[in-house]
Amino acid sequence: MHVVIIGAGEVGGYLAERLGSEGIDVVVIETDATRAATLSAELDIQVINGSGTHPSVLKEAGIERASLLAAVTQVDEVNLVACMLAKEQGVQTSVVRVESEELRGDAGRKLLRRVGADVVIDPDGETADEIIELIHANGAAEVYPMADGKLVVLGAVVTEEADLANMTLEEIGRTRTDFVCGAITRNDETVMPGGEDRLLPGDHVRLLCRSESRAEVLSLLGAQRLRVRRAMVLGGGAVGWRVARHLEYEGVDVVLIEREPERARFLAERFRHVTVVHGDVSDTNLLLDESVADMDVVVAATGEDPSNVLACVFAMTEGQPFTVAVLHRLALLPLVRRLGIDAALSPRTASANAVIRHLRGGATAVATFLEGDIEVDEIEITFGSQADGSLISELVIPDDILLGAVIRPGYEPTIARGNTDLEAGDHVVIFGRPAALTEAKSVFTAE
Repeated sequence: MHVVIIGAGEVGGYLAERLGSEGIDVVVIETDATRAATLSAELDIQVINGSGTHPSVLKEAGIERASLLAAVTQVDEVNLVACMLAKEQGVQTSVVRVESEELRGDAGRKLLRRVGADVVIDPDGETADEIIELIHANGAAEVYPMADGKLVVLGAVVTEEADLANMTLEEIGRTRTDFVCGAITRNDETVMPGGEDRLLPGDHVRLLCRSESRAEVLSLLGAQRLRVRRAMVLGGGAVGWRVARHLEYEGVDVVLIEREPERARFLAERFRHVTVVHGDVSDTNLLLDESVADMDVVVAATGEDPSNVLACVFAMTEGQPFTVAVLHRLALLPLVRRLGIDAALSPRTASANAVIRHLRGGATAVATFLEGDIEVDEIEITFGSQADGSLISELVIPDDILLGAVIRPGYEPTIARGNTDLEAGDHVVIFGRPAALTEAKSVFTAE
């Protein structure tokens, strides 16, 4: 498989690293010579210094044999032109980053069809949506809906007081059949656990459960229930202003702090019930003046990772808010975990999930995590496959695969057990590493 990525920024670089590690043939096109040279030195992939809007550069990248184009620069026009040129060369699937709300709305729909954009992504907008999901999820560190929202993958840290702390998964499974644990991160290492593994305080776990059960499941892990009346949003950029707008709509008392004076004025003119403050989020006196100690939620969404981390830590020392830090450099993630910040998100994962879903072929949903290579895929069982008409216990699947749930049309989702029967048309949610997921696909599809 050959994939061409336009743009070697935060999103494009992460995609290149993720796909290259799976052995996929990746070529990246980047206009900035320094950035191109840096990525080429870091990864064992081809990086071309040039513009994705130039047919000659696309030809050099092998666009005529590409299965997928990911145009993910921060310039919408560049992404759209690159998509159009790629479609003229026969590229089957294009994933295009579009940040303009107007282009993503009704006014731009005809244009997107004409250029051939198959999947339109907005990493910043999707990051904002994830933050709102976290706030609604009562203390989760990650929330990934599956099965059209009927199931959810929850990430959370096991606390000392958690009911499930120090129990093995086998012990938990004797009394709890409404969720399954698919991954544990401990000491910066992520593994797929077995029945003998224990959930220890401090573990970052990923569980699959029904959506209506998520509050109870989080309670078992020791997560505190959130009641959000006051929120502070640090940074009024693409992520921050979306979060503030959504919270304003829900009736939350929001304080938004923005460093750039023009941007602060722009936001103040457009918000009716959000208090917009011009200032630096690293100014602790300013945070105290704006009552950071009384906040239920603090979202740090500036473009500077150190400022986001430090502001969350300061908020935790002054009060007990639920803290969310937006990270652009994943090297800081272990530090964020150790400092006790409740959740960390990155625009990278939303983009990666959209691209990987199409690369998997047949996957209707994909969730990846900021650490480790374990992911969660939702795929449909096809007629004539090994799984069609079998019990789960009868399947021969790779060791690095865990079946989490089965979704049958017209029925409520079922958490997978050995005696669960399968048939064509069912969807299964599975945890696994990329190589194992590719191998497992042959079990569930008749291709």
